[in-house]
Amino acid sequence: MKAAVRTGSIVLAFLLAVVVGPLAGTRPAEAERIVVANEHASTVQFFDLKTGNVLKDLPTLKRPHEMVLDPNRGVAYISIAYKDGPFSNYERPGNEIQAIGLDSMAIVDTIDISPHWAPHGLTLDGNHQILYASCESNGGELIGIDLRAKKVELSVNLGVPHPHSVTVVPSLNKAYTANKDAGHISVVDLTNKTVTQIPTPSGTEGIISDGKYVFAGNQTRSELLVVDPKNDEIVKKVALDQPPSTLALSPDGRKLYITFWNQVPGKMTWEDGFLQQLDVPTLTPGPKLKVGHFPLNLSIAPDGKTAVVDTTADGAVAVVDLSQLKIVRIIKTDEWPHGIAIF
Repeated sequence: MKAAVRTGSIVLAFLLAVVVGPLAGTRPAEAERIVVANEHASTVQFFDLKTGNVLKDLPTLKRPHEMVLDPNRGVAYISIAYKDGPFSNYERPGNEIQAIGLDSMAIVDTIDISPHWAPHGLTLDGNHQILYASCESNGGELIGIDLRAKKVELSVNLGVPHPHSVTVVPSLNKAYTANKDAGHISVVDLTNKTVTQIPTPSGTEGIISDGKYVFAGNQTRSELLVVDPKNDEIVKKVALDQPPSTLALSPDGRKLYITFWNQVPGKMTWEDGFLQQLDVPTLTPGPKLKVGHFPLNLSIAPDGKTAVVDTTADGAVAVVDLSQLKIVRIIKTDEWPHGIAIF
């Protein structure tokens, strides 16, 4: 009988090991590095997250702009929006998207999107292997790039001059763009290639979706717009202290993180900007943290423990411990960090 018990225990232990082992392996890996696209310096830099040391300085095409990670391919995609000037003040637009290998820390591909130009916001539908970009070409449009063929497979005219950030809701086959200088969010039916609008009080800046909601920042009013993507209606306006900028979700979707420029009215200068946490289930704003001047973009680690915020006017990155909402490290970068990711 004892032998039978021992044998049963061994079998049980083996089964538990088989079950538990893979589950443990699915836990998000702890982030180790940061990749930053520096627009004015025309470089991409890799940093060690824990030490802040530079791992690689990489020259890119002129003025690398926004960034999105493709974990399956192990690359960061970077839009090349403008070749010789900033937003609203350039002569030659870009028409490329560069792919940077995360392991090799080298340029592994350059995708020509001609005849489309000035790609800005990027978002990835990994299931369908499509990279979406908002572009200023043809009066403002959304394009979809088939990453297997490395060519534009979709283009939809939006009718707005500067479509900005973009997000997708794959389950509904929709894309949304925040529009800096138009009083609406553009909604693209990706199947029928049709466009509808969600009226907003003014221009919108950042936009992101967790599948249940689409969140957009009201650029000139101090509020976050919450959209139900099933019927494309604003279901709530969350009052904030200042106009929000860019947005990022925690991996579990329970927290939304918002940056605020804190721009001096009427001037291209900034007071200390900050990062704020918002509880998604209750749509309640939470604590805030000063992070530096002109916090333009942010990225959340796969394990949800750390955020990195590029304080663009400071030429730096703030590394934030999200459990304490505390800055643990400031890392100096090349001039004008813009796109950023932590991995």
